[in-house]
Amino acid sequence: MIGLPMKHAAPALLRSTLYVPGSNPRALAKSTQLGADAVIFDLEDSVAPEMKGEARRFIREALGEERNSTPLRVVRINAMATSMWQADLEAVLGGQPDAIAVPKVNHRDELQVLVDFLMGWEQRNGASRSMSVWPMIESPLGVLNALSIAQSPRVNCLIMGTSDLAKALHVRTGPEGRDGMSYALQHCVLAARAAGVAILDGVYVDIQGEEGFLAQCQDGVRLGFDGKTLIHPSQVQPANRAFLPNQEELQRARRVLEGWRKASARGDEICVVDGYLVERLHAEDAKRLIALWDQAQNHLRRGSEASL
Repeated sequence: MIGLPMKHAAPALLRSTLYVPGSNPRALAKSTQLGADAVIFDLEDSVAPEMKGEARRFIREALGEERNSTPLRVVRINAMATSMWQADLEAVLGGQPDAIAVPKVNHRDELQVLVDFLMGWEQRNGASRSMSVWPMIESPLGVLNALSIAQSPRVNCLIMGTSDLAKALHVRTGPEGRDGMSYALQHCVLAARAAGVAILDGVYVDIQGEEGFLAQCQDGVRLGFDGKTLIHPSQVQPANRAFLPNQEELQRARRVLEGWRKASARGDEICVVDGYLVERLHAEDAKRLIALWDQAQNHLRRGSEASL
């Protein structure tokens, strides 16, 4: 029985989320074997208008294939302002994707229409679980409303649509940086953290620009993003590495957590590790990094077992 539309727990591991054109059945079939933490089967920008119907069928077939526990499978529908989103959902919900990505969200109210539709479909079809919603923030208005969007029912992840956002802001992005979007990006990260949801950085469109891609991944880590959306399989493994602590950071996190636990057992709330003062908040962040690392190793192991 589907109840009221509740918040869904945010996925813990979203280092790499790969867009896959819904009109390309070969790419859809391969996408779940590339090591990404999530894949987005796309019905929007990457699909020509005359291919929408066929793309829906391809995605429905891809969702019907036997799956292991990884990656998350998400479907990006057409924008709520179009006449296509309902047909998109009717075509793919039977495959029970893990989430629905919604492009060009400007207001919380747009999502309520979607949630009402999802609830009705789930009740009519006796769905065993309810779908999460991943709104895309792609406009100045979407940025300004990011907190209310993130707090909407079923939302557990925000996606930055940086290409559309840069166009709307009249700023340039590329290997030289994206200073013109820094406030918008930080604002949305702040909104996601306040709402307790995950948030994904936008795409890097220069497929050959490995150095620029890595630099933008590092920028995303500094800003606090959970991971990055991708447009090419070659970007998956670099993103996976960038959004995990490196070995030095991991070892330090373990020392911090061990030092604080020993201090706590003595009745102390502070200690010194590697010459730095450590409090409970530092121990909690260290625990988060270690858990992220452990989950990534489990993800890798499950992927290896599934390929046997």
